[in-house]
Amino acid sequence: MTAGRADSAARPAAAQSGIMRNAAIRLGVAVAVAAAIAGVLLAIRGQVSGLDAWLTASAAAYLPVAVVGAAMARREPANPVGWIFLVSGVTLPLANLLHLIGGIALELVSGGLTVLAVPLAALFGVLLFPDGRLGSGRRRALAWAYAIALVLLLIYGLCSPTLIDQPDVPNPLSLGGWVSALLVVVLLLGPMIALAAWSLLRKARAAGGDRGAAMRLAAYAGFGCAATFFACLAVGMTSGDTAQISVLENTGPVVLGVAAWVGIVRYGLFDTRVVVSRTLVYGALTAVVLAVYAGAALAVGQIAGGAIAALAALPLRDVLQRQVNRLVYGLRDEPAAALARLGERLDAAGAPDEALAAAAGTVADALRLSYVEVEVAGSVVATHGRRGPEPVRELPLPFAGETIGRLVLQSRHADFTLADEALLANLSRQVAVVAHAVTLAAELRHSRERLVTAREEERRRLRRDLHDGLGPTLAGIALGIDTVRRALPAGAQADADRLDLLRGEAQRAVADIRRIVYDLRPPVLDELGLAGAVREQALRLGCADVEVADLPPLPAAVEVAAYRIALEALANASRHAPGAPVTVTVSSAGRLVLRIADAGGGIPDGYRAGVGIASMRERAAEVGGSFVIGPGPSGGTLVVADLPLTAP
Repeated sequence: MTAGRADSAARPAAAQSGIMRNAAIRLGVAVAVAAAIAGVLLAIRGQVSGLDAWLTASAAAYLPVAVVGAAMARREPANPVGWIFLVSGVTLPLANLLHLIGGIALELVSGGLTVLAVPLAALFGVLLFPDGRLGSGRRRALAWAYAIALVLLLIYGLCSPTLIDQPDVPNPLSLGGWVSALLVVVLLLGPMIALAAWSLLRKARAAGGDRGAAMRLAAYAGFGCAATFFACLAVGMTSGDTAQISVLENTGPVVLGVAAWVGIVRYGLFDTRVVVSRTLVYGALTAVVLAVYAGAALAVGQIAGGAIAALAALPLRDVLQRQVNRLVYGLRDEPAAALARLGERLDAAGAPDEALAAAAGTVADALRLSYVEVEVAGSVVATHGRRGPEPVRELPLPFAGETIGRLVLQSRHADFTLADEALLANLSRQVAVVAHAVTLAAELRHSRERLVTAREEERRRLRRDLHDGLGPTLAGIALGIDTVRRALPAGAQADADRLDLLRGEAQRAVADIRRIVYDLRPPVLDELGLAGAVREQALRLGCADVEVADLPPLPAAVEVAAYRIALEALANASRHAPGAPVTVTVSSAGRLVLRIADAGGGIPDGYRAGVGIASMRERAAEVGGSFVIGPGPSGGTLVVADLPLTAP
């Protein structure tokens, strides 16, 4: 009972804490945006130096750091990395605004806030990414060193002999000339950030997987931050003036924040979709409303401009929300659009084998999944994306009352909403239909290949039997008739005529057998083999280069298909590129590959395949091969037939 009461009391407290935390995050982002906008307006309207204008632009460009920090802090409030980015993203625009306003007090505050901007993100943002844990003793030592460096920088910013941005104005909080020596800490920031990036890179190598990839991305951005401070060091040692390079220093953490966010989203360190959705919607809405207000204010005045901007915000939010939902969540809120996209991609698929890959890609895009796999009859037939260490979700593929396969899904976001489940159910049914159709097409293709192979093998057997059995037998009968006729007495003319008639019938039967034998299978294949037959035909047509490797025994169907394709391709080359050099290559490294290339004018644009090309493509498909015709690497036309070496 006591524990239950304690839990009941803890829930409202936790909820209140979450409300206050989210309010603080929103306030921080609002302050950053307002400070950046106010700074830009002051820079536009006021008399500022060129350096201040550039610094103001870099402070406005620093806003993504605050947005990234806010998103991370809302998703994982116990992780200090998000708060570090948020504080850094707020303090730089605010410090720049206070500097533009001017005054000794505001300049002092600006100098102190500057320490919490770029150095804080570049040092601790890199060192603690992504989970906020230090881990090893070396990293803890680095953290202490960085904390001491920030404290020294804070003392320098508040207690230097003169104001940092106004060296001619004495600092009322000065602790003496010795504080100027602390400037050396600024020169050490580059090596210190590089050490943090190196430490993160080592941690990434130990982590491996998607987590390691995200950490590597942030580490490389950390090295970029270090490079900007090394540039500052180089300029300071050569000219003594580092003011101009400070603009570049401000851009380093922007790259770091964006890289960290890309790593988090791409490699799924945690679910950021809700935060991303709201951030994108309200960020884009703010930018559009400001643009509308600025344009309307210039055209019709500030009051009317405000009214126009307010009216524009109402429909814009809905439009932006739909677009952002598509970007972040996919098409879970638009099942009709998802099914329509699936239909479009299936229609665009050029072959049955490409249909399941298109379906897997559509499912992945519709729900922003990292990996989709389609299994049919226990075999993986299509995949999309890269499989990671996350747990998988399996859905059956039902068709006609039975399960024909599985749809294996993997998401970097563990939970599926009711809308996700409903869309998955609809898509899985459509994928099942596609899988069944593709399976039937594959079975039909294999059946045709087996029929063609059996037909050609039977033709080869019949040719051999007719050529070696019935043909010689009929020829022997004809010779026997001649022998009988010569043995007839001189007055048996009627018998001689009958024997001549029989001999003529026997000769015609032999001719018919020979014609049937030739029609069943090209005789040259049995006389010379495929290699010799192709070589003979190519040399007869005057090919410049013929290279035919020794071939293993081939199935009859493959042998005939290769020979017919070669003859048709050579005939086309002699017909459409007369006099041009023709190269013939036949190889058998795992597959029988026939290549015929000519140096003619090539295939004209917009050509339509005729009967010959269609016949070659069909012959290749009948035995489970492929046929491609197109421009050669150095011009002309190239024909490639890729056929199996074994019977299906």
